[in-house]
Parts: sequence; structure tokens; C-alpha cells
Amino acid sequence: MGGRSKGEKAQFNIRMDADLLRRYREYCDKNGLDPQGQVIHFIRRVVHAEYDFQERLWKVLTEGEES
Repeated sequence: MGGRSKGEKAQFNIRMDADLLRRYREYCDKNGLDPQGQVIHFIRRVVHAEYDFQERLWKVLTEGEES
């Protein structure tokens, strides 16, 4: 198995207001962004924030027990 490994593929069917979708596409076009790439970036940030939140919460809870 040589070469670079690729990530797993996922497909989402998301219903949204037509105006919101139009504005999102315009935003991506205006800023030279890949619409799908932006969704992936958002998902990464959500996952990281949740993990970070859980770690911080656990730290606060366990430090509170030591006091």
C-alpha cells in the first residue's frame, strides 16, 4: 500500500433555504473558497471545540475535587 492515504468519503444531503445557499456560494466565490472545503473546515472546528470543551470541563471538575 504505497502512496498517500486518502480520507474516508462522506456525502451529506442538507436542505436549506435557497437564499442562504445562494449567499453562501457567492461568499465562497468572492473569497476564492471551496464550498465543500469550508464545510470540512467547519466540521473540524466543531469537533475540536467539543473535545477541547470536554477536556476543560473534566479538568475543572477534577481540580474541584482536590480542593
